[in-house]
Amino acid sequence: MARADAARRALRTFAGEGLRMALLSGFSLALGYALTAVLVAWAGMPAPTAYGVAVVACSIVNFFGCRGFVFAGPKAPLWQEALRFFPSVLLFRALEVALFSLLHAAWRNYHLAYFATAAASMLAKLLWSKWFIFRRPLP
Repeated sequence: MARADAARRALRTFAGEGLRMALLSGFSLALGYALTAVLVAWAGMPAPTAYGVAVVACSIVNFFGCRGFVFAGPKAPLWQEALRFFPSVLLFRALEVALFSLLHAAWRNYHLAYFATAAASMLAKLLWSKWFIFRRPLP
């Protein structure tokens, strides 16, 4: 019975983390798009530069969002979690580009490939972040 309760508690925790990660991802997507648009339209910044600024800004927001909102519980020191988080951002960006390229080549549908990549990436980032970056004990 205790084992089943622990499994239910772990599943409930994971579901909550997944929901919060989806909310953070949606917020980050909107923030990144809006920031890019504002920097291009109002600041006159070239689109690639504006996109780069938005990626950096969203990465910082995502780090603190994951640390304080998605994964509850006792935290490791900030620098330890940051050292695990930011290199993984670069790895995920490279994998996202590769996955998008493969899906787009197979499906020839930009929108489908974009959102399939975003969904797969969110799930992969959730699992990676939970297991390797923001390790929290079960409540």
